[in-house]
Amino acid sequence: MKVFKLLAIICMCSLLVAGAVYAKDLKGKVGVGFNSQLSENGMDSLSAKYWLNNDLGFQGIFGFTFSDDVDEIDFGGKVLYKLIDEDNMYVAGIGGLGLSRVDPDKGDSDTGWWLSGGVGLEYFFSGLPNLGFSAEVGLVFSDYRDNSSFNTSADTAVSAGIHYYFGGPKIAK
Repeated sequence: MKVFKLLAIICMCSLLVAGAVYAKDLKGKVGVGFNSQLSENGMDSLSAKYWLNNDLGFQGIFGFTFSDDVDEIDFGGKVLYKLIDEDNMYVAGIGGLGLSRVDPDKGDSDTGWWLSGGVGLEYFFSGLPNLGFSAEVGLVFSDYRDNSSFNTSADTAVSAGIHYYFGGPKIAK
């Protein structure tokens, strides 16, 4: 999955040089997709975003892994507030809170939590107006197995995601 993250970062950088076509109105839209996440194992998660208005959005996150050695379930949420709104991209301040439940086959189960803050952007191709590519940078405080840590998000400097948006106001043609 590290290769996918690297490709997403390269794609995001190349998208920044593309020309803008129209302003992006996300009010009332729901984006469904994935987001690389902040679990202890660097797990990728299913994600849904909802934009209450053009400035304030919410994101729900759910991820899991079931293996021979350990089972883990992560869920959480984020608040997104647009700081910069451009034609086909926005930059938002992000705050999040989440929980992780880890159940190893050997040893005790444990529940941990994380608190995050940072900045993210989401870019929309002019030919694919409902498909958003996002990247986030930030800091995370987590408490897991009696071990508190403070680090960059997803154990790397950048986490990435892709969402397809449904609904919202109709665009007149």
